[in-house]
Amino acid sequence: MNTERFRAHVQYDDFKGTAAADRHDNRNISHYLEEKGLLKEDELVIGIEMWSGEVHENFQNAPVYVSVLVSSGGRYDTIHEEVISGQPVHVRKIRLEMPLNEFFGLFKRFAIAISGFDLTDREIAFDD
Repeated sequence: MNTERFRAHVQYDDFKGTAAADRHDNRNISHYLEEKGLLKEDELVIGIEMWSGEVHENFQNAPVYVSVLVSSGGRYDTIHEEVISGQPVHVRKIRLEMPLNEFFGLFKRFAIAISGFDLTDREIAFDD
């Protein structure tokens, strides 16, 4: 069994920050996995990691690498208890490759905020 921290990380971490997303009403990551026969009946998606490899052109047109963390705890309360326990969370990791636009299409809204400084949760004042 391997362990790792759940956080965004790249080779140099020049920019760090946060991300937030809203589930899509019609087709989300769970539906996507079910359609592909990758999500078992008692599993719940509890985390998603997306990584884009090196981009050498002016745009990103290569597939992105997606890891979906699923728990077989079955119930939200059971999984929540495991997460807040402070112990490692046991998951199954499903690895996929997909076009970037297909990945973003699995969410209703998606926001990324990154900075070369530690601006996470900092108040920012700016002129309009």
